[in-house]
Amino acid sequence: MKIPLYRFRVDYLTRYSDFNPLLLFAQKYEFGPDEQAPLRVCYANAIVLVEEGRGTLLLKGQEVALQPGSLVFIAAGAAHQWISSPEDPMVHRCAYFDWKYVSRPAFQYQRNYFHGVDTPFRTEWASTLPGLKLQEALKVSNIPLWVSYFNAFTQPPEVLGSRSPLESLQYNGAFQTFLHHYLSFAVNNDALYDPRIAKILEMIDGSPLEESEANLYRWAKELNIGRSRFHQLFKRETGLTPHEYLQRLRIYRAAEDLCSSRLSVTEIAQKYNYSSIHYFSKAFRHMMGLSPSEYRLRHR
Repeated sequence: MKIPLYRFRVDYLTRYSDFNPLLLFAQKYEFGPDEQAPLRVCYANAIVLVEEGRGTLLLKGQEVALQPGSLVFIAAGAAHQWISSPEDPMVHRCAYFDWKYVSRPAFQYQRNYFHGVDTPFRTEWASTLPGLKLQEALKVSNIPLWVSYFNAFTQPPEVLGSRSPLESLQYNGAFQTFLHHYLSFAVNNDALYDPRIAKILEMIDGSPLEESEANLYRWAKELNIGRSRFHQLFKRETGLTPHEYLQRLRIYRAAEDLCSSRLSVTEIAQKYNYSSIHYFSKAFRHMMGLSPSEYRLRHR
């Protein structure tokens, strides 16, 4: 049964006044060939994106085949195991979080949140959101967009509670923006995948931004999608309007240049047609949670 996002907001955010998603830790994890994580449970809920590679997830006794773009939700307490491909090891983007405040020991390390299935699981240390139906395994076609979401709140490996209050606020703000987009995508259980939008996303990703901006509606017309219908389908698939998507992609590509090129911040701002370095820095910080210089220092 379809659960529209507006209904989720009314039914859950009013009935559960303590609903307050809290990011605990987030990371990028690169598997080795044929690496297997132990079968385990976690006191945190998790959303994991397979950025690269292939593998298998054993989740509550079921096998889930994974490929680039797999987006998986693992509820707190769900037994699971990751098994990476020997030929094409996986790269994960992971976010671990509580739906609301949980009174548990002040865990200092990520490993404290996990234990084997033979150890009793303390349900009072885990948060759930009763009645919310999420698809546990999805496939996204626009991987760079979802990677950019994760980049905005992926912090050094310690748990977020050990960071300063201002840093915690920064990371949680970016995470809650991500969670909004994720719920828009995952709660809509019977939304039909439209391959035409996937085709347009492929053309956007393979083209210069200026060309994408100029040809976006022509591409939609060639695929027999009217302008208003195109906006509706695009928003359903990505969680963003076409304009918002292109602006996010602009920042994402600028972030790639910050990590991999010798261009100065000013040169990158000019490359992506920002009117000033001040406007570029403001837009970049708003989306990524860091200034361009801070992002280069952290991720290069």
